[in-house]
Amino acid sequence: MINDIGSVAWASVGHAYGPADDVPQWLRGMTSPDSEVRDKAFSSFYSAAHHQGDVYSCTVASLPFLFAMADDSSTPDRSRVVALLVSIGREAAERHGPGVICFDINGEQSTAHEDTAAIMRERGEAFVVYACNADAQLRSGAIPGLGLFLDDAERAVSVLQKQLEAEGGITERLLVVRTMADLALRLPAARKPARAWFDALADGVEVDADIRLAAIVQRARCAPESLDDTTLPTAIELLRQITPAPRHDNSGGEAGSRGPSGVYVHGRARP
Repeated sequence: MINDIGSVAWASVGHAYGPADDVPQWLRGMTSPDSEVRDKAFSSFYSAAHHQGDVYSCTVASLPFLFAMADDSSTPDRSRVVALLVSIGREAAERHGPGVICFDINGEQSTAHEDTAAIMRERGEAFVVYACNADAQLRSGAIPGLGLFLDDAERAVSVLQKQLEAEGGITERLLVVRTMADLALRLPAARKPARAWFDALADGVEVDADIRLAAIVQRARCAPESLDDTTLPTAIELLRQITPAPRHDNSGGEAGSRGPSGVYVHGRARP
């Protein structure tokens, strides 16, 4: 599909600095075998077509090509493309809503956010595929999309629950827990099953302390009524469990990491 870039009238759509006739070279650059070319292409796209996180008419026009790259296993920086898609979609979802009116750089009313949000929801299932990829970086970039773009609450909850079981890395597992809260905050139909899942994780004696603590935090975020007299003591105990014990030096004092002043954060001060 990258060969069809020329079929778009890029000069008629804009980015933060004017007509977007330079966007095709950035999109092509993202697929270059040269890493420096790719880095420059991504940087240029973020600077103009996704300037300060915003979405423009050219950003909408770029989505089919970005999805084509993300779907292609031969794309060199596939994980960066997926992360870019999630960033674009998140911005559109946050800015698009009832009563929200957006304008383009010419001061004219724009549907870029609305159009982007619709496309991302239409392609929601693509993020399920990305999140199940063998590449951990690709999964990390895709997981937030499960909470942002899947509109079937039951489906989204099920996918996230299975994803937590499938993930081996703590970073990805914590990201799944946070994404479940994002989903619950976005879709009312997901709140009850998400709350039950958080409860099960928070109370699970065989669940890793990191995940139990994350479940408590995210449950409080999307269900503040869950806070009770046991929440703080439980959280403190879990923090103790996941905090590494201080190392001891040969002189009997505690050794730790150096602070900005050159002294050790833990244990005896050193010159």
